Amino acid sequence: MPGPVFLEGDRVTLRAAEPDDVPFLQRCMNDPRVWRPALDVNPTNESHCTEFFERVVSGEGGVHCLACVDEEPLGLLSLTESQYGPSETSRARAAEIAYWFHPDHHGQGYGSEAAELLVRYAFEDRNLRRLHAEVGSFNDASVGLLESLGFEHEGTRREAAWFRGEYHDMLAYGLLRSEW
Repeated sequence: MPGPVFLEGDRVTLRAAEPDDVPFLQRCMNDPRVWRPALDVNPTNESHCTEFFERVVSGEGGVHCLACVDEEPLGLLSLTESQYGPSETSRARAAEIAYWFHPDHHGQGYGSEAAELLVRYAFEDRNLRRLHAEVGSFNDASVGLLESLGFEHEGTRREAAWFRGEYHDMLAYGLLRSEW
């Protein structure tokens, strides 16, 4: 049984992930169309996924929501504290946005709507002033999603990712509340 709706869009809702969602998370995390672009090369068994759920998805220091249509989970979105630690993050009021969706739901606009909900929540409800994201240069869909939300390309870490047998650049994107 899914949990209550946290944020609601036209087609997509965001809700907290529940322990019953671990099989969905494990299925996605083992799908090469998800783990390869996410640059996470290790297989995920039930024990690993349960630990990920407990440590990351249910842990402190971030907001993690499942995007759903009706009651069907589509993917996971996160806002996490800056790499500089909680005290610096609270002063800077910044977070990283990240997301992935099950490939059956790619190309249907669900990711854009869900990410837009999370960006609005970050700026309007959490009073953040800055969001940032990192994406592999090979991930055209994710680059397009970020740019459609107004994120600006802020920098490139050259050949910083290994994807499908080649080195690729990692692209840094950012969005200020004043630009949103």
